Amino acid sequence: MGNVRWKVFDPLGNEIYLTEESFQTHIIKDHEDADSTVRTKLEEQVKLLLQNPCLVIKVQDDSGRRIYLDWGFIARKDIIYIRPLLVVTEAYGKVVTWFAKRSVNINVPKDGGIIYDRRISYLQIRQKI
Repeated sequence: MGNVRWKVFDPLGNEIYLTEESFQTHIIKDHEDADSTVRTKLEEQVKLLLQNPCLVIKVQDDSGRRIYLDWGFIARKDIIYIRPLLVVTEAYGKVVTWFAKRSVNINVPKDGGIIYDRRISYLQIRQKI
């Protein structure tokens, strides 16, 4: 598991964790300084998002990765930007990355693509699809 920076539990009871190595080498160092600064400031929001996401979506490939999605808030000068905030995890719970986007368009398979929706229960999702 490596040196764990933090861990939380999602609403489905899954342990989600971030290693120090992933934080330093992928989330921070793989990006421009301005983006790294924003990503660092989003860390506390990421932990809260993982515990209470709007949606948890299964990635469409065979990786088993999940996307946790909700709103993020980025303060700049005298304005706050409200952006979709996405957190990508491995199937076993390790955080891969997170980022805020101006807009999001995710294609989700009807069969099992939406793992969790805060607004309705899993059974209601399955019945509507």
